[in-house]
Amino acid sequence: MTAPATASCRSLACRSRAWAAVVLQASACLASPAARETSAAAAEAVPPASVAEATRIAADLAAARDATPSLAAKADRAAILAPEMLVPCLMQFADATPAGANWLRSGLDRAVARLEAATPLDELEAFVRDPGRPGRARWLAFGWLRERDAARAGRLLDRLGDDPVPELRREAVEKLLASADGADDAAQRDIHRRGLTAARDVDQVERIAEWFSAHGEPVDVGAVLGFLRHWRVSEAFDNAGGRGFATAYPPEAAGTAADAAAWKPVQTQDNHGAVDLNAAIAMKKGVLAYAVAEVEMPRALRGQVRIGSPCAVAVWVNGTPVMAHEIYHASEAVDQYVGEAGFRAGVNTVMVKCCQNEQTEPWAADWKFQLRVCDAAGTPLATQPRSASAPTP
Repeated sequence: MTAPATASCRSLACRSRAWAAVVLQASACLASPAARETSAAAAEAVPPASVAEATRIAADLAAARDATPSLAAKADRAAILAPEMLVPCLMQFADATPAGANWLRSGLDRAVARLEAATPLDELEAFVRDPGRPGRARWLAFGWLRERDAARAGRLLDRLGDDPVPELRREAVEKLLASADGADDAAQRDIHRRGLTAARDVDQVERIAEWFSAHGEPVDVGAVLGFLRHWRVSEAFDNAGGRGFATAYPPEAAGTAADAAAWKPVQTQDNHGAVDLNAAIAMKKGVLAYAVAEVEMPRALRGQVRIGSPCAVAVWVNGTPVMAHEIYHASEAVDQYVGEAGFRAGVNTVMVKCCQNEQTEPWAADWKFQLRVCDAAGTPLATQPRSASAPTP
């Protein structure tokens, strides 16, 4: 039941780390002897003869999983495509592998640099406007558009405040917030209210909340971000030697914790939804606990379950495993791990297994987690039934 941690966390810091990894991977590919050898012959590359041929070359690049001389040669050909071939090649990002996206971007970036004034700006703008196009290709096209015509790109941002691509949405919110400078109080309040509705990145939400707080209108950041706050927490189970992570204790036998109604109710007031198990149970080492929350969905759908914890964690939705990460005290971040799960209309059950190891260093004392259910853009999907739980001390 192991699922990899996604690097595409919907916070700026996580996306920056993800992009840095992509750049390093691309550099490694392009620095290989085979790539250097073929790049030296780039001036002799033959341009694609038609849109269909250019699209085939782009598809081959997008499917790449490593570095080969033929891929380097194809990237060189993509770099000398004609203007009308650019947008059809962008469509190949839809099914690109991580390595393939690097190769394809390498060719197309060079193509746009070579096209200069011949870059098809109208076609690029139409491409960015269409939310049905591949998200990473739309973000790439927006960058080219901004380099060539910053004013046009700026106007385009006015339409992207609810865009499904997090990077485009973030830029739109930044532009909106910048427009508050010099406005009167009523206009500033309206701008920040619209920004709060549109923002999905944690840092943006918190910055807007700080503005409202400074102007006498506190904002519940945790509610805006959609963290689950009402939980029931089990007693502690043994995790000596780390054995508990792979042990199916009774609460997870069916994945739904049938006896959770008798567990301790916990309500967190933390802005990031942190459930402190040290406070809820006791300060212990070499233990684990389960926590269960009920969430309501307006309809059946697939959503992202996003969890952060300094401890090893596993998650189930309605008894179905979603993800498991046996990592202790390496890092902690909002949306640290992301998994997809199916939800039914009405009430659903989310269960977390959170394990504490036996490290005694002060920095290893935390035993907690935070969780929310969102769409791919970070929009909260779930609500929770009213609870009479008292806040955790």
